Amino acid sequence: MSETFWDYCLLVYPQWEKQLLAWQQSHELDLNLYLLAAWLDEEELYLEQATWLALLSESRRIQAQWLAPYRALRHSLKGEVSQERYQELKAMELRLEREAQRQYQALVGRDPSAQDYPQNKAAGPKNLPRLKALYQLP
Repeated sequence: MSETFWDYCLLVYPQWEKQLLAWQQSHELDLNLYLLAAWLDEEELYLEQATWLALLSESRRIQAQWLAPYRALRHSLKGEVSQERYQELKAMELRLEREAQRQYQALVGRDPSAQDYPQNKAAGPKNLPRLKALYQLP
């Protein structure tokens, strides 16, 4: 694949940050799944619906068990800790996000259709519309 998923996220997230954070609040969007869908579309790799459902299930587990509680803790400490400490908390959250991405990529790697790359080239974006439908995004 042309670039790593992480590198792709670092490149595009600043452009989409405002909209993604709004959807995170309004639709409980997992930003990493959105970015994964966009990256896979750019790489022209199509995932089956069953894989997206498994990713969504894994996302809900990760969000409930560690990302959402950590994010809530970080938000509650804003203004209560030094700016330096708050930046450390944000950096830790970013490490958790990256670990979530690793787990999602492991799930993708187990999808037989994804393992068929590059024979599994999609004709146009297939993943992002599917993910938007799962989250009921506009």
